[in-house]
Amino acid sequence: MQAAFDIMAEEEARFRGTPFVKTDEPLEESAHLTVAEVIVALDPTADDPLSQALDEAIEHVREFQLHYHLETQVWLRRLTRQSLPQLIPVLRRSADGSSTPSTTMMLVHEGGPDAAAAAVVEVSHERLNRLLGRSTHGPADIFRTFVEMRQEAHISRLSCNYAAASLFCGIAAEALLTELVLMLFWEEDKPLHEVAELFGSRDNISKELLSSIAHRLRGDWDRNGNGPLGRWQRNVADLRNRVAHLGASPSEEEVQAAFASVQALEGYVGDRLLEGRNFVRYSQTVRTYLNEDGIARRNRAKAWSKFASGNEIFPAHATSLFTLWKNEVDRIRYGTSAPSLERSVVVLVAYPNGAQRWYLVDEEVDLACEIAEPILDSITQETLERNMSFDDWDVVSCMVYPTKTTPPVSPEWRPSYHFLPLKSIHRWNQCLWRPPVDHPSLD
Repeated sequence: MQAAFDIMAEEEARFRGTPFVKTDEPLEESAHLTVAEVIVALDPTADDPLSQALDEAIEHVREFQLHYHLETQVWLRRLTRQSLPQLIPVLRRSADGSSTPSTTMMLVHEGGPDAAAAAVVEVSHERLNRLLGRSTHGPADIFRTFVEMRQEAHISRLSCNYAAASLFCGIAAEALLTELVLMLFWEEDKPLHEVAELFGSRDNISKELLSSIAHRLRGDWDRNGNGPLGRWQRNVADLRNRVAHLGASPSEEEVQAAFASVQALEGYVGDRLLEGRNFVRYSQTVRTYLNEDGIARRNRAKAWSKFASGNEIFPAHATSLFTLWKNEVDRIRYGTSAPSLERSVVVLVAYPNGAQRWYLVDEEVDLACEIAEPILDSITQETLERNMSFDDWDVVSCMVYPTKTTPPVSPEWRPSYHFLPLKSIHRWNQCLWRPPVDHPSLD
């Protein structure tokens, strides 16, 4: 700031024809600052001549920044009004020199994004405990991509990187709709191949995907309409396409409209989930997406509490179940890496009726193949027998380190969830196939 005032004082002295005498030493911490002086003409016919002149000056600087980058290959954050200090020095003088120059300070913005970026929200102990307790269910888990992209969009907007903010807004909204429909399909236990076929190899928001949401949640899901999805199309999707494909430079107002549209879409999803009896059919989605606060804000806390208290329908490891299920959908859509016998581990699945099954499991690609019973040392055998001597247990699986394993000559690899209880992918409890006591020999 001192350097800027020095420049103004020097310019005023040059205009007056008097020598410029520097009275104060420059501040040491200001040595790294770059000061630009831009001269523009004021338009007396404009509604706000000074504000219009500032916008024109910023465009001059941005043009210089572009050529500076091309010349030096140095990365620069493009100048915007919001990235300037709140107050900047202004020197006003007449073009013909008929009047005395005046210096003043101009208020550029009301705090701007830098102030918002520095804000810290205090969290009470109660809220903090609730926040930490959401490690197994919450939008930060299952709707993770949406939450992360929305955060990146917000950070980009605060730093005045409007192009990046518009792109992240688009990604966040598409991730929200994609993860929503996947969650609905998972709750319905929709066949994996049908889900994969609906999505295909493309990751954009298709007409079929929106139809699937509309069929389940009802409401206005017309991307050409005036509802939240229509505003998403115009203010978010179309803006993202212009930036991504045409290199458009969005304005602050366009980015604000994009954020408002994403927020409206986010709220609309929550509204539809609680409409009518949707929360009964898609209870896990409601619990994950809205949690108690979102339900209470929509005045459905009483109905939800009554429903939830009488139904044991919430698996404690819902996040893991859904993640594994989604991975299986992606496996069908994109294929998977080949399994490896060398990196596989031996897993035993035991049943209460005494039957046992042995598998090689490649955990890196979540594939397994059945093998003959391996040779165990006496200590391992005793440990297994002791662990299975309890009466109260269902299907059990555990990793075993055998003395000798004979891998199959032609292994038949299948997704691990077909065999291993801990690899289950289903929303609802599934009864694993229980084999007979006699274990058939395997070649």
